[in-house]
Amino acid sequence: MTKVIKFAKLDLLTVKPYLTWKVALLFLAVCAMVGYGTGDMAVIVGMCMIYGVIFSSYPFSVGERSALDTLYATLPVSKKKIVAGRYLFSICLTLTALVLSCLISFIMMQVLGKNFDLLITFTSALVCFVLFSLIEAIQMPIFFKFGYTKAKFLTYIPLMAFPLSTAIVSTLIGKNKLMPLVTDAMAWIEANMALTTVLSVVLWAVIMLLSGTLSYRLYRKREF
Repeated sequence: MTKVIKFAKLDLLTVKPYLTWKVALLFLAVCAMVGYGTGDMAVIVGMCMIYGVIFSSYPFSVGERSALDTLYATLPVSKKKIVAGRYLFSICLTLTALVLSCLISFIMMQVLGKNFDLLITFTSALVCFVLFSLIEAIQMPIFFKFGYTKAKFLTYIPLMAFPLSTAIVSTLIGKNKLMPLVTDAMAWIEANMALTTVLSVVLWAVIMLLSGTLSYRLYRKREF
């Protein structure tokens, strides 16, 4: 477990040079514009989580440019621990994005003079967390299989699939029919928050376990 944590810290060090104040200010500026334009906490949460997904791919990019994967192959660290460490880094990054999204939502609602609904924010954050965890769970095996450059285009597909599928479903069903379904689903989630939280955690754990197992099998067969 110690080696897994150390590898996760190593991934953090590879990403750290990109976590500058300029990037942070740009990120906050985008969130501010989105928040001001929509006044919707769910949108702000979603924006934060998207940045988390994007940054989770950076260790693959840096590792490929610097030939770190070849270096890792010479170290006394099993590929299973390397995969586990990268997943640990990704999970911590997503959780950090989750916390920051709630904090930014609170600040934005105060600035805009609107009521901050903790329950709605938590619900939105929970849904986004599971959704973007699913996207990461799809992306990670692809990165481990092909490397960053070859997999870059493929990994954008699941990121774009959700808004595209939403637009298609909305067109096929019709907004007048779709929105009541979404409203009813959100109302059920809010009314059964404890059950929803437990189910979300279980679903998230199953998804990440299956993804991690697949990533390890693909990475184990990869040659450097």
